Amino acid sequence: MRKLHVAGKSQIMNRLPVTSRLQIISRPQIMYKSQFVIFIKALALLGVLILALPWQPALEASTGSEIPTLTLADALDLAAFQNPEIVATKQALELSNSRLRESQGNMKPKIVLQGSGHGTLTALPTGSSTAAGTSSVTVTISQSLPGIMPEPFRVGLSPVDLAEISLQEGELDLAKTKQKILLDTIAAYLSVLKIQQLRDLSEGAHEKAVRLLDEVKIKLSLGVATQLDLLKAQNQLDQSTFNRQKTEDDLCSAMRSLALVLGLPPETDFRLSDSFEMPRVFQMEQDEYELEKLTAIALENRIEMKQADLSYQKAKASVETTKRSMKPSVSLFADYSHQDKTSFSASASLDLASGDAAWKASLDNKTSTESTPDRGFGSKSAVGINVSFALWDGGTAQEKLKQAEISLKMQEASKERQKQAIAEEVYTASTALKQARIRLQLAEKTVLEAEESFRITEARFAKGAGVATEVIDAAQSLASSESGVVEALFDYYLAQARLGKVIGLPGTGGWSK
Repeated sequence: MRKLHVAGKSQIMNRLPVTSRLQIISRPQIMYKSQFVIFIKALALLGVLILALPWQPALEASTGSEIPTLTLADALDLAAFQNPEIVATKQALELSNSRLRESQGNMKPKIVLQGSGHGTLTALPTGSSTAAGTSSVTVTISQSLPGIMPEPFRVGLSPVDLAEISLQEGELDLAKTKQKILLDTIAAYLSVLKIQQLRDLSEGAHEKAVRLLDEVKIKLSLGVATQLDLLKAQNQLDQSTFNRQKTEDDLCSAMRSLALVLGLPPETDFRLSDSFEMPRVFQMEQDEYELEKLTAIALENRIEMKQADLSYQKAKASVETTKRSMKPSVSLFADYSHQDKTSFSASASLDLASGDAAWKASLDNKTSTESTPDRGFGSKSAVGINVSFALWDGGTAQEKLKQAEISLKMQEASKERQKQAIAEEVYTASTALKQARIRLQLAEKTVLEAEESFRITEARFAKGAGVATEVIDAAQSLASSESGVVEALFDYYLAQARLGKVIGLPGTGGWSK
């Protein structure tokens, strides 16, 4: 098993307890060829190390011999930082951020510098030649502003609006993935703790089986026990040995599963903290709220509802854009140009149908050695309006509108189905929590009864008033009831976490206690 190693995760380290941090001793090997230069380089290197690795996480052993202890808060921090699913979702979010910046950049002014030149050489009949050439430098500034106009000119969503919605969807996907991974982390952590306790119980059952077999052997030598008692005691010991090995295998598998959820190699070795407390955000009893209140909280907090709202917003904007495209398109334009050796031109346009605007200005400086007539100075300007209307398009516009309206109705139906699904999930999770709490209470009572029965049966057997079969049956009943308490306890913890996830609590409060 390799030691848990998450060096360089400084963001997680900032959230870990101070007592769980390990210091780094940096030993840069510096060759002093030049005192001043090397000293500056050493400071720069030290600065980089301090920024990159301010602290080693608590989960890395300083000597390599101590197995680190992992608390639930540490596990949640690790999973939120480096779980592969979360890392992939963060990359998708960064892609959405880049697309938003691209859309915003497309609305900013563009400056283009362009130069050109050419020359000619003409041979004359006299044997001489003439040369001429021209060159020009043009600077163009332009800007496109899609959907810049306010209502009633603006229609639908501009590219920037769509990019912003895409970014919001990416943020919601990240939050949803984090909720899933954090719940998976709690479940995996609880699974390890549960199997550890079951392992301890199997150790105790094995010790009892060994002790019973020894007693049966003694009584058999005294003639107060039978060969059948010996066979049953030996079989009980073999079964307890198998159960002990099985729990060890189950524990190894659970540890590997937890490591994978944390984004660590499956062979990573660590131990879990003995003290466990469910994160505060999940510390709630089902009876604290009525089902209607739990459902209302879920509908307000669940990420799926927010995602459905964004999809509905895009579908509604698509309907508006399609309707406007069926109306006459009206645009205004203006041009101005002044021509001399240095010419200037400018133009602007505004589309009243879509609310798009654009402008462009160009400055051109020409130099020529050719003999050209003097054209003098001149300028011209123009303003105008363009109106266009599709008389017949084969019915495609109507079909596009119908498709957009159907998509909008589908989004409305999807939102309603999502509400129903969330309400059903809340009901199922709240019922499961109530039943888990009752099972835990019943299991605790069963253990008390089994402990008393085993105590009495073992005492009777020690005095010769009982048989080994009764002791074996009582031991099995006790072991089963103790395991039942462990199972019920961790099922109750997990039911709490699932209810908190269903009503959308993760992300609205702290995960640490």
